[in-house]
Amino acid sequence: MNKSPRPGAEEWRQIIDGQQSSGLTVAAYCLERRITQGSFYTWKRRLRSPAKPKRSPKPAFVEVTPSRAGTAGTIEICLRGERHLLARRGFDRELLIELIRALESIA
Repeated sequence: MNKSPRPGAEEWRQIIDGQQSSGLTVAAYCLERRITQGSFYTWKRRLRSPAKPKRSPKPAFVEVTPSRAGTAGTIEICLRGERHLLARRGFDRELLIELIRALESIA
């Protein structure tokens, strides 16, 4: 015996909109449609909430080595994918952190 596929987001949106326009209570509407109230409210909350952005894993280790180019006061930051950043004395710390996070999320 094959189960019918579970409704997706668009089907749940129609179900929730249908309840609101039906004039029935959630309990009566769910009973009539043979769906659980728990599923109804879970999907109602899910569809109302904005999607949460996926977090990229933080790099466990970022290698920092002195520059070999003979430029005093410069550090080289080696990132994944053979990318390198050079930071000179007086760099903007917050901008560097933002740049590293952006580049590491691309990998």
